[in-house]
Amino acid sequence: MELRILTWLFPWLMAVLEFLLRASSGNPDAVAFIGPTVGGTALGMLLPLTRAKLLAKEQSSPAARPTNFGLIDTAAEHWAQRINILLWLGLAAWATSLYLSINHGSPYFPKLDGVRTSLLIGFILWICAVLADLIRGGK
Repeated sequence: MELRILTWLFPWLMAVLEFLLRASSGNPDAVAFIGPTVGGTALGMLLPLTRAKLLAKEQSSPAARPTNFGLIDTAAEHWAQRINILLWLGLAAWATSLYLSINHGSPYFPKLDGVRTSLLIGFILWICAVLADLIRGGK
């Protein structure tokens, strides 16, 4: 469980490192890319969950082994498909977050504070990734 908690903290570590790197170079918008960094690494956390697990049952005879080779657990396949859809929706949200952090005063979103909205999107993506890992990760 400790390793999973460290995995959940990894996006925030990446965001802190990017902030320190940008702040040390004198960038006035050092906070602007924390949202896309957290969101992108949180989506990276979901990638291993998009694969279904193969059934691996030992057979008594060597001749019977190839019959079960490559069978996919259907419950795991359904979870993988759901997480894959979540990942694609998250990529669209991440792209919006990146756009808002790059373009201050966007003509498409004139009344939004781009940096705060970008941070909020990154935080929501991180929460979704942690919840997906909690629900699916241990199975």
